[in-house]
Amino acid sequence: MEEKPEKKKSRASMIIDGDIEPEENERYLLNLRKRVPFNQMDPEKAREIRQKGAEAINKLHGEKKTAKQALASVLTLKATDEVMQAADIDPKIAERLKRSNPDATLYDLIQAVAVGRALEGNVKAMEYVRDTHGDMPIKQIEVTENITTDADREMLRAINARLQAGELAVVDRTTIIEETPTGPAAAPDDPGINE
Repeated sequence: MEEKPEKKKSRASMIIDGDIEPEENERYLLNLRKRVPFNQMDPEKAREIRQKGAEAINKLHGEKKTAKQALASVLTLKATDEVMQAADIDPKIAERLKRSNPDATLYDLIQAVAVGRALEGNVKAMEYVRDTHGDMPIKQIEVTENITTDADREMLRAINARLQAGELAVVDRTTIIEETPTGPAAAPDDPGINE
């Protein structure tokens, strides 16, 4: 009987079978490896795998930025000639900005562009520059509606009259305790009640 020549395994098959480790562009093949489920795996090995996964997730979460943080990091980049040209900034404004502030950032550039547009007559840009500079007009709201009812006013008049006549007096805690209908009793928050 004739022996068949042994088939040579492909690189992908060897990676999937775990014979060799993949290169960076072949790491997707690791997903095709047959895995033992966690419930059938050695508990110590399963714990180790879970721990590595948790560390990777924590690292990933630690690197995430909010939109505000991302914007802040972009706005602090230096305003280079390429950026100014790509943003179609007026060359006169760009040159003045570079002369006055050689370390100008993108945020400085945005402010310079806003001033330039304001000087061109753009009303929105004028308002932006004014408000950002701190000269925003104070918005005042006048309340013309009366929210006090006739019953409220009558009650306030009665209380005021009683205060003027001296009918209302400050009552201390001991007076309240002595005047309970069932006779002297301790108040609920009295510290001596639990002694």
